[in-house]
Amino acid sequence: MNPRVGVFIVIEGIDGAGKTLHSKNLCIQLHRRGFDTRYTTEPSEGFIGGLLRREFLNRTKIPPEMETLLFAADRFEHVQNVILPALGQNKIVVSDRYYYASIAYQGAQGVGVDWIRTVNSFAPKPDLALYLDVPVDLALSRIHRKKSLMENVELESRVREIYLDMVKRNELTYVDGNRSVEAVDRDVLDLTLKKISRRREGSST
Repeated sequence: MNPRVGVFIVIEGIDGAGKTLHSKNLCIQLHRRGFDTRYTTEPSEGFIGGLLRREFLNRTKIPPEMETLLFAADRFEHVQNVILPALGQNKIVVSDRYYYASIAYQGAQGVGVDWIRTVNSFAPKPDLALYLDVPVDLALSRIHRKKSLMENVELESRVREIYLDMVKRNELTYVDGNRSVEAVDRDVLDLTLKKISRRREGSST
């Protein structure tokens, strides 16, 4: 296993919160400042991640407990094949979703949160995990789903509540996503640069 010497950043949020946009913008801004960055996402580009993507594409519904296990298996592959190697190369890894998404989404479907945490206990804790908070109605207006609007609102509202609970537990750092792209990008970048500075100062002592 590669030693972890890079910095691991995670960006979370409900569907439509802007995670992908702000994750990629963060990588661009870090690259401009001379940092070697690695953007990645979950579900991953691995074999199991491909199965999960096809599940969503085909709207196949499987039990949430099975989803939890599949996401954890994909995450294990993601950690071993992408995240740890990149950190071992001293890169700044920016992940669009991580195990917090399993806690929020499968938890919102009734899966025990403690069990989800246990299943994902192998996953290394990121140096910084940001939660982009946007109102559910705004987030859903950005995306299109075949499910009924009411079903989406109910699920995403439960998901948001779980994310906000993780903010209260200091597992996630809150970022107000209900602002201009530029304002959100600025806060995400500032928080990341501060974390990189503290992380690298600590590793040099």
